Amino acid sequence: MTTLQDLINGNSVLTRTQLKADKGLVREIQLRLRNLGLYPGGQWIDGDLGGNNSFSWKGLKEFCQALEPSSLPSDTVAINADIAKKLLETKQLPFILEQAENTKFILEKLTGIQTNSPAPVNIGVNDAFIARTTRNSPFAAEISNYPQYLAQKPDGTSIISYGDSITLSSGKTVTFSDYPNQGKLPIIDNTGLNFLASNISHACICIGSFSDGSSSIKTHWLGKNALEPIQLLSATKFIGVLNAICQIHANPLSIDIDNCTIESPKFRFHDLLIDMVSYREDAKGNIGRSNRIGALFKRFTKREHLEAWLKGQTGNNKLEFRGGYGKDFPSLISNPQVKDIASGTSVLSSTSEGNIGNNHVSAYDLVRIISMLGWHLHLTPNTRLPNAQWNSLESVVRAMGTDPARYVDVALETLGVVDVISEPVIISKVGFGESSFTYVAFVKFVDRRVQPAKLRTFAMALRTPNGSNELRDTNLAAAVTEIVRRIINEKLA
Repeated sequence: MTTLQDLINGNSVLTRTQLKADKGLVREIQLRLRNLGLYPGGQWIDGDLGGNNSFSWKGLKEFCQALEPSSLPSDTVAINADIAKKLLETKQLPFILEQAENTKFILEKLTGIQTNSPAPVNIGVNDAFIARTTRNSPFAAEISNYPQYLAQKPDGTSIISYGDSITLSSGKTVTFSDYPNQGKLPIIDNTGLNFLASNISHACICIGSFSDGSSSIKTHWLGKNALEPIQLLSATKFIGVLNAICQIHANPLSIDIDNCTIESPKFRFHDLLIDMVSYREDAKGNIGRSNRIGALFKRFTKREHLEAWLKGQTGNNKLEFRGGYGKDFPSLISNPQVKDIASGTSVLSSTSEGNIGNNHVSAYDLVRIISMLGWHLHLTPNTRLPNAQWNSLESVVRAMGTDPARYVDVALETLGVVDVISEPVIISKVGFGESSFTYVAFVKFVDRRVQPAKLRTFAMALRTPNGSNELRDTNLAAAVTEIVRRIINEKLA
């Protein structure tokens, strides 16, 4: 396989036929074009150059048009050392981000990707973005680093934050407030998400900021029907996990769930988390296992007590959280126990299910809980998940990095900023069914387009009920892209 660096070293020229035959080199080109916003990611990273109308060939031509208009790729000179050098060295094409201001253009672009997408990995929904998986994610290799990245704070010199307030590019000033105590509702700006399309029925965003010399995070909350309880499907599964961890750490013993099993039969705690989030198939190829694991994590407390615990964190007393996940998916283990591997000691046991009901929570509830996870190290004792310890929460962080829905990946790729951010964290959970698609995510990265670099971190939850699965999938991808664009351009905070 030839590499771009090989072309540079040998001052080589490849014809279109030669390039097409080298799938490894084409794949490397696709990856570079993807990061610059000129080629779709996911299943499109396939090493196939294609014909004149293929995304690969058109993306290469668009790159050359932007940087080397005198040497557009042709049948005789598809790529040479100069183009290869520019592909390796170019970190961003500013016009890509400028194009994204046209939301209609972005929606049409994502619709084209959806319509022409190769078959994705099947997680129960065969659509381009919700089922991408981490296989070709630009951030797959970073998942193990997420916990250390979440510990990062601005140093005030090389990396800064927004401080106590920020004046947006529109001239509006946003003031950040202390993260609310457990059980207290924040003030939510109910007009701040008016830019979202009508196909997003419920949404909440929380944007974080650090003040100089402050160890705790400050926040600004925005919403669209943010407090209305509604069925948000599998997007809520991580809540039961966090409740179980809080119970485990109420015990004075030093426990790390990475060193725990859930039995019987015996499974590693962390492995079950990954199976639940990623929809990894069981030995029989059944993805329903995720629903059964979600039900399992609700077996450690009565449903009414779990509901009360959730209300105690978010302050939303209208929510209901007594349901399971699907009608035909009982707990993977009937009476599970969590055991410490080293001692063999049971550290958490199942209880009776209690009064079963509905899972009707709000977009705000999802954002509140996932932000309590992501910002744990920067919250005060009165604002943290009670009793939870980072040595176990970081295991949840790594597991939630494996969500097959890669809407934030799509946004960063579409905006062409993959190579100008660093220390990324993207943890999320998707929920999908006949009624709607829901996506909750926590994001953190350092934006190195600006100097000093700026730490950007936020949590969001979005629900779209309208249209076919393909339309819902595309609508979510477009909405997340617009949110990320506004945040990095400081039109939203």
